[in-house]
Amino acid sequence: MIKQIEEKEFHQMYLIHGAEDLLILEAQDEIRSNAYNLGFTERSRFYFDARSNWDGVFAELKSPSLFAEKKIIEINLPLGRPGKTGSVALLELMEIITDDHLLILICGKLEKSITNTKWFKAFSARAQVIECKKVYPSQMGGWISRRLRDKGLSIDKDALAMFVALTEGNLFAAMQSIDRLMLMGIDQRVSLEDVNDCVADGAHFDLFQLTDAAISSNSTRTFNIFKRLQKEGMQPFEVMRVINWEIKNLFSMSLDISCGNSIKQSMNRAKIWQSKQQLIGNFLNQVNHQYMESILGQACSVDKVIKGAAAGNSWDEIGRLLYMIANPMRKTA
Repeated sequence: MIKQIEEKEFHQMYLIHGAEDLLILEAQDEIRSNAYNLGFTERSRFYFDARSNWDGVFAELKSPSLFAEKKIIEINLPLGRPGKTGSVALLELMEIITDDHLLILICGKLEKSITNTKWFKAFSARAQVIECKKVYPSQMGGWISRRLRDKGLSIDKDALAMFVALTEGNLFAAMQSIDRLMLMGIDQRVSLEDVNDCVADGAHFDLFQLTDAAISSNSTRTFNIFKRLQKEGMQPFEVMRVINWEIKNLFSMSLDISCGNSIKQSMNRAKIWQSKQQLIGNFLNQVNHQYMESILGQACSVDKVIKGAAAGNSWDEIGRLLYMIANPMRKTA
C-alpha cells in the first residue's frame, strides 16, 4: 500500500503496472484519495490500444474545468502497447501537462520488449513507478499475514494454512475474507475456528459463483445469488470488487482478440486457469470488444453511484450490469 502522500512528495505522473489486479486497483485508489486531498477532484478515464485515437486526451487537457478544479487523467493501456501514434502521444503529454493535472498510466504485466521502448523509458524516468508484482502461491501465507498485521491482527499457524488453502492463491478472495474477519470483531489473534466461520462460509464464495453464473449466461442462477448476497448483508462495494476484477480481465482479453489474437492465445496471455477456459472462451466467442466497452461503461456508472458521485440505487445499477453480462450481445458478421 502507498502511504499517505504529503504535497511535497506528490508526483505529477504515475505509472502503475504488474501482474496483480488487486494491487493495481489498490494503488489507483490510494493515489486518487491522496490527490483528492490536494484538490484533484475531477477525473477522466481513457482506455487505449495500439489502434486508438488519442485526440480525446488532448482535448480534455485543453478544456477548462467547470469549477476550476484540478484534473486527474487516467489512461488505461491493458496490453501495454500504445502503438506508434500512442507512443508519440505519450511523449507529448508529458511535456504539456500542468500543475493542475495528474496523469496516471495503468498497464498490466509488461514484457521486456515494452520496458525497452522509448516511451516507457521516458515516462518511467519522470513518473513515480509502482510495480505490482505477482504474489506466488508460496508467498500467499506471508502476504495474508502482513495484511492481517496491518489491521492489528496475528494468525495461528494452522489457521493460516487453512486460509491459504481455501483462497487458492486468489488475492481478491483473500482480501474479501480479511475484510469479513475485521467485521467479526476478532480480538488480536485469528484462530482456526475464525477462519472456518468466515473464509469457508457460503456467502463468501457466492461472490465468485455470481460472476461465473453471469459469464455462463445463466440469468436465473445469477439473480438468485445476487438476491441472496443482498439479504445476507453483503455491501455493494464488496460485490463490485469481484465483478470489476472479472470485467477487467474480460475487457483486456477482448481487446487482445480485437488486435488479431485468438481466444486461446488471449486466455493464455491472461493466465486464465485451465478449469475456467471453457467458460471464459464461450463468453468471449459471443461478444465483441465494443460490447465489452459498454459493460465497462456500466461498471463505471455503478462506481459513481456507490461513491455518491451520481444519483441512483447501487443495487439496481449492479443488477443492470449483471444483466448485460448474463445476456451478451452476440457478435455480428
